[in-house]
Amino acid sequence: MLCTCTCSGGRDTLRYQPIPKKNCNYNLDSIITLLNTTDLSAPVYYYVMKTVRRDNDTLRHFGSGPNWQGGIITLCTCKHLMRTYPDIKQGTWIAGFSNFRAGEGKNFLMYLMRIGQTYESHYDLWHSLPEKVRKEKTADKNPLGDVYRPLDRETQKSPFDPAMYLKPCRNHSHKRSWRKDIEYIARGDIHPLLLVGDLKYSFVWDQYIITLDRSIGRGQRRSHLKEFLGRLQEIA
Repeated sequence: MLCTCTCSGGRDTLRYQPIPKKNCNYNLDSIITLLNTTDLSAPVYYYVMKTVRRDNDTLRHFGSGPNWQGGIITLCTCKHLMRTYPDIKQGTWIAGFSNFRAGEGKNFLMYLMRIGQTYESHYDLWHSLPEKVRKEKTADKNPLGDVYRPLDRETQKSPFDPAMYLKPCRNHSHKRSWRKDIEYIARGDIHPLLLVGDLKYSFVWDQYIITLDRSIGRGQRRSHLKEFLGRLQEIA
């Protein structure tokens, strides 16, 4: 299980997401060994995280999504279109890599998770999370939070209306675009699912350990787990 960490300034001054103490910085052999026991034909979507920067030879994530605070990885405030794809569902894998600038010319693996649960709205997600996890992820308290707090039970009637949720805190990373996180709708009147990682298969890196054998480019790439693992390389 991932654990919660906060920087010395607390949630209100959080500049980047501290790395968890568990399930972090695995080497490639360990990841392959763990994942070889799962369905190797499962889909994998992987992409470049624009919010990752280099900080004293460490990878830092300065965005709200993905969010690994509160002991659970969630993906609720980025990759909106990708989260509407039909095979974004339980059992599919999601991986995020550093951009070239942070990785000095390479895309380094920052997080990897297997989707454990999906939710249709922030109302549904909020009421599924334990109170302790809500506290760490709520956008009205945490500048990098990725879960929006419903005003009351009436939100259930209009779960995609931003007016039915508390606004994010004044220094939130999405203070100008937060409504999109709630009301986004793709062609076909499809809202993006909110993704929650399987606790057993959620991993985070802040070290330059694993990269790909090729560049990712813009958007996201789709593969299956066996092929994806074969493309990973460990940097000595």
